[in-house]
Amino acid sequence: MKRNLLSLILVAGLSAPAIAAEPSSFQNFISASGPNLMDGTSVFRFAGIHMPEMHMIEDDARGGCPHGEGGMYYKLPTHEEQENWVKSQVRFGAKVQRIYVLSVARDNDEECGNRPVHILRPDTPDAMPQLNEQAMVVYDNLIALADKHGLRLILPFVDEWSWWGGRRELAKFYDEDEHAIYDLDSKTYAAYKDIIRQLTTRKNTITGRHYYDEKAIMIWETGNELEGTHKAFLNETSAWIKQHAPNQLVMDGNFKAIHDYALEDPNVDVISNHLYKFTGDPLPDVLKRDLAAVGGKKPYFVGEFGLTPVHEITGLMEAIVDTEIDGQNTAGAFVWASRGHRHEGGFYWHKEHTGVYSYHIPGFPVEGAANKEMEVIDSVRQAVASMNGQDAVPPLPVPEAPTLREIENPFKINWMGSPVGRYYDIQRATSEDGPWQLVGENISDGHNLWDPRTMDLFADTYNTLIPGMTYYYRVIAKNESGVSEPSNIQAVTFSQRNKEPYITFPSEQLKTRQYRATVLRSAVTDDGIPGLGVSTEWKQIGGPENGAKICHPKSLNTRVGFIKPGEYWFELSASDTADVAKKALKVEVRKSVNSPVSNFCDFATPVYDVSQAKVNIVTPSEHVSFTDEAGFHGPFAEQGDSLTWRVDAPWNGEFTVNVHFSGKWGAKVNSLVVNNKVYKVTFPETDASEHIKKVAVKLKKGRNKIKFAKLPKDYGFMFVKGISVTSEL
Repeated sequence: MKRNLLSLILVAGLSAPAIAAEPSSFQNFISASGPNLMDGTSVFRFAGIHMPEMHMIEDDARGGCPHGEGGMYYKLPTHEEQENWVKSQVRFGAKVQRIYVLSVARDNDEECGNRPVHILRPDTPDAMPQLNEQAMVVYDNLIALADKHGLRLILPFVDEWSWWGGRRELAKFYDEDEHAIYDLDSKTYAAYKDIIRQLTTRKNTITGRHYYDEKAIMIWETGNELEGTHKAFLNETSAWIKQHAPNQLVMDGNFKAIHDYALEDPNVDVISNHLYKFTGDPLPDVLKRDLAAVGGKKPYFVGEFGLTPVHEITGLMEAIVDTEIDGQNTAGAFVWASRGHRHEGGFYWHKEHTGVYSYHIPGFPVEGAANKEMEVIDSVRQAVASMNGQDAVPPLPVPEAPTLREIENPFKINWMGSPVGRYYDIQRATSEDGPWQLVGENISDGHNLWDPRTMDLFADTYNTLIPGMTYYYRVIAKNESGVSEPSNIQAVTFSQRNKEPYITFPSEQLKTRQYRATVLRSAVTDDGIPGLGVSTEWKQIGGPENGAKICHPKSLNTRVGFIKPGEYWFELSASDTADVAKKALKVEVRKSVNSPVSNFCDFATPVYDVSQAKVNIVTPSEHVSFTDEAGFHGPFAEQGDSLTWRVDAPWNGEFTVNVHFSGKWGAKVNSLVVNNKVYKVTFPETDASEHIKKVAVKLKKGRNKIKFAKLPKDYGFMFVKGISVTSEL
């Protein structure tokens, strides 16, 4: 009954009626004793993968919101999503999860889809901010589900940073300095304290308990990475939290260092740090220094680490489990970060500035291979087992049944994945009672970059379906421990008629000369039925025999070179697996006195680095361009800053210039100048490592001049390591 009521509340955006408090599923509040966290009389240690968005979602599939700094599209999770995520955590082996902060209203929220923030602007300049009831009911639900399924929570109040709105945005409510939260006499600090009061004393609309009585809430954290924390701020804040939530633990939300004033504060129960590579020191050494600094006085917790090569992540996790300094070990730790199943199928995802994507539990060997997902997840599971005193990692539980969503047509079949389900079988029948036929086997939903607007988990086979027939589908989840019960059943009547793909050419006839190449270009559209994509292939159907060479026959656009003159016909076929479309293109090749060319397809230069370029640096400048130890040249802050290379091409025609760059200072427009032709190029924001931007250009046979430059109206502030040139299109 409560679940159905909550679903109505979340849909309507209304406050829930008060519900009589029920006993917690937990026997004890977690407490602290010396260096240990305690569950009653038992030492309590934990490890996991951070899941920051259990109460609000950055919907990366929609892309960034173009309105204002840090613009993203956000939404609140559904009840089903939250319960799925909590179950995934617990069944994966987690005992604790640290979520992200409360979000704070920003100027661009309305333009970014009315972002459902937690902390609203005050009604008047002298008033306190209020909590958004719509968002807080979802927060209530997370706490209720965590208690129901046995997951403890660490809850930080506000953020140092502006991703979700943080201390800066709170200060803007009162036209105060962005650091005002650290001034105990400021309106911003008074608002921060009142947020703490409102949150810790809130009555949960699902459980009927005040937050200060929720045993699922293990720790209140002063905030996320509050690096302006000082002694007076921490003393006042920790005492304020303890005044309102005396049975729950308090953690200093500072990071990068262990401070004596935190160790001495009687109201701070837990010391934390985030172990990222702020210095060149090996992170296990940083861990040892932290443990020595804490010195057995209080439990120590690694709130975040990761975003580094997998061997560093697994090595630090092993050190977290095993390292003890004078009786002080690590109570718990979280790798950054994971995302959960989507309501409509697939997973949420996020790409970090280092290029690492969010992890998906229970891990996917193929889809997560580039992300080293299985290695990271296996390392965490091993850490959990070791902290629990187990000799081996216990097997995952058998997954529960997934939830099959309503089916629009047999080529768009989606389901909400099962907690710890790794693969899925899809069954079809012509009656709700069966018999059931296997039509899809070992289907994975563990893809990153999943976009439910354009992607579907499964498409049935077109030529096995009878028009007018009603079909019934169900899904079964699997992992190495076994198979689930079948999902709910969904029915759909097959009424779609496939249309063959539609082919267009920019030009119906091309002209070139013997011993030259031209590009066959095309575009193909399809109706999405049967949903398996479209394959294409070029072939010569007329003209001199052995007179042409198609470089990449299966590409939509391909170069073709000619060694004999004449009239040629090329045909493009496009298949959607049910029907095939074909269209022909004429190419007239005139006789030439050019030198014979034997290879029109394969050309690639090495990477030409900065040392092989002519460097132009404009001085004086506040940001004088230079080449760093990694070989990147930048930042091209002044108009005229440039790098110029000379490259020999084997023929006249189209080529790709690969610019090896880092956009660590953000996305910028700059210029690539090829033989005096200017190409304006938008370089994306990246991390500090090497990335490649491909630019299609025209080169002449022989010597070409290629220049990366900041020209008038360019932004500059880019870092370039070199270029290479290939014949790929």
